[in-house]
Amino acid sequence: MCGISVIFKKNKLNKSVYNDFKKSLRLIDHRGPDDEGIVLVNTSTGEFLISRSQVDGIDLQLGEELESYNLALGHKRLSIIDLSANGHQPMKGKDGSWIVYNGEVYNYIELREELKTLGCSFKTNSDTEVILEAYRLWGADCLNKFNGMWAIFIWDAPQKKMFISNDRFGVKPLYYYEEDAGFRLFSETKQLRAYSDITKTINQKHLNDFLNFGYVDVDEETMYTNVYRFKKSNYISIDQAGYSNKKIHSDQKKYYSISLKKTTISEADAIEQMRYLLHDAVRIRMRADVDFGFAISGGLDSSAILYTARNIIETEGKKSKLRGFAAVFPGHADSDESKFVNIVAEDLPCETTYCEAMEEFSMENFEKHVYHQDEPINGTSFFAQWNVYKKVAQSGIKILFNGQGADEVFAGYHHHFYRYCRQLVTQGKLIKYLALVQQYAEIKGVSKKSVHRIVLNEVKLQTKMKLALSKFDHGLMKYWNKIDTMDEMLVRDFDTFQLPTYLRIDDRNSMSFSIESRHPFMDYRLVEFGYSLPNELVINKGWQKYLLRKSMTELPESIKYRKDKKGFTTPHEEWIKKYSDSFNEYLLYNKKYINVEKPSDNAYRNYVIGAWLKTNNS
Repeated sequence: MCGISVIFKKNKLNKSVYNDFKKSLRLIDHRGPDDEGIVLVNTSTGEFLISRSQVDGIDLQLGEELESYNLALGHKRLSIIDLSANGHQPMKGKDGSWIVYNGEVYNYIELREELKTLGCSFKTNSDTEVILEAYRLWGADCLNKFNGMWAIFIWDAPQKKMFISNDRFGVKPLYYYEEDAGFRLFSETKQLRAYSDITKTINQKHLNDFLNFGYVDVDEETMYTNVYRFKKSNYISIDQAGYSNKKIHSDQKKYYSISLKKTTISEADAIEQMRYLLHDAVRIRMRADVDFGFAISGGLDSSAILYTARNIIETEGKKSKLRGFAAVFPGHADSDESKFVNIVAEDLPCETTYCEAMEEFSMENFEKHVYHQDEPINGTSFFAQWNVYKKVAQSGIKILFNGQGADEVFAGYHHHFYRYCRQLVTQGKLIKYLALVQQYAEIKGVSKKSVHRIVLNEVKLQTKMKLALSKFDHGLMKYWNKIDTMDEMLVRDFDTFQLPTYLRIDDRNSMSFSIESRHPFMDYRLVEFGYSLPNELVINKGWQKYLLRKSMTELPESIKYRKDKKGFTTPHEEWIKKYSDSFNEYLLYNKKYINVEKPSDNAYRNYVIGAWLKTNNS
């Protein structure tokens, strides 16, 4: 897990741009405090110059000689695998190619063995060298062999091309800015602050979408015009002569798509497959040369990961111990999950560190949180998460496992249940619908009538949409409400409406403290398996995430069949009320920098935008 910076000019670099480039790299010191490297390349001749290498003590002060080069590759390293200097980046391949890379390819050991059988040899124990050799041998096809998360830039020396790719699900950030003379790539948009030749302009539409609808991270746009996120599941290969402005924006190629093709499988076989895939997803993510910990909430997802990790430690004789980190809110019954965290921690056992996030609040910390995020955040739970990562860093842990992705694959949210009910009604499966509502109402302790009312409103809305009698102020709201099936809604939450925001926030929160976040439920094999399941194995007998519950036989019954899990929640309203005087300061920045016709109905969004404007633009 690291940070990268790349600048390409069709003609040549100069001292001013290069000095700004170095500053842009220093702006992400938090992503990689262990090492830094810069290499300059002439894309016409292939000549290169190692300008900076922290491990070798090289730091050249360059002047006119910069005009011999037109490509700069910069890297900040967080050492996780092969902690030696051998893992230094930019890394040079056997064929003269160079790579800067952020992420982890967890199956690098298996790939290295496969590559050895094809004649490859290796000098390091890093996954970076495996990526280079895989690309050298297989080209862009190597991407479908990787199991992990990545933002990759490779200067392909033999082909004299630049290769760029983001992982299947966009776990790792990668942004770009294009101009006639070239482009710039970076891990975080704040890196643009370093460039004196770029005028940043706020993307007013993007900002208003957040203020009015809470939408953010739903497409490739960012809070700045002409700054875009590289598309997940995509790559591009660029030669110098063929580059033109907007080429990255228009010419990316998709190498992976999620399939909704259903399979016929028995419950017993599905349980066996689920246990195997989760076990292997956790197992390969436990590969590290540093200590790791686990988010622990007392919920199903984090508990499933913890108990699976315990099984791996015991069966494989590992010396690792379970260390958990939890956000708690004593005295706030609707948000505090201490009771369930304690059940899991004592049963495993798991040495657990508790973070009383509300007590950790200060305006200074809040502004640091907003600054690191780059984009707005839509809730206090993310600040609570930021404080958890702070505790993780203080403990000396460099990796934290969490349960991102499970809800979007295995139907963990309330609206998944109601969309499934709407689907059953419109398909005429009324007996099945009525039985499901009865079971759900009993589990949740609510009246059947209230559940029916929500479903009826869903059906009415669907009818109005089809008859064009219902209109929405935003196309994405219209699209979300038009989705007919639970399956499609799960995928859209996974790739558009929810998970992209959670992943971006988790990346920035964790990297604020130089922590790598790992997500076993984001293993593409587990995702594909989840989406292939019959609906009856996803929601059954009133239970959402039915198969996951049935599969985790080790979990205490009070956790496996917990009825009141609300997700990662905080005493949001009380928090805002308690600090409203301080928060109101941020509204001044809204008036200073942007033209907002009317404030959002959501007070927190108004505060966040003001804090974002203060920390990123003042």
